[in-house]
Amino acid sequence: MPNCTVVATFTPKPEYLEVVSAFLLELAIEVRQEPGCQYYDLYQEVSGKLLFIEAWESRELWQIHNNAPSVAKLRGFVENKLLEPLLIQEMYQL
Repeated sequence: MPNCTVVATFTPKPEYLEVVSAFLLELAIEVRQEPGCQYYDLYQEVSGKLLFIEAWESRELWQIHNNAPSVAKLRGFVENKLLEPLLIQEMYQL
């Protein structure tokens, strides 16, 4: 199976945009050290949405990441700070 590419979209409440983006930038440093992480980069849409665009060597390594302490920390931090539920898009190149 080809590399696993993921887009995780966060829609922070306006009053939390700065604190959420700062937290996610710090978290990215930790996640980039996880096995199989090829890149884990944060982008901001002009609308204010934050997107992690990430790639993993395999789906299995991405799933291990989903159960890692970093993801638990992320989910706990963003709780009640988002306007919409976290959106995860898992993709594979054709």
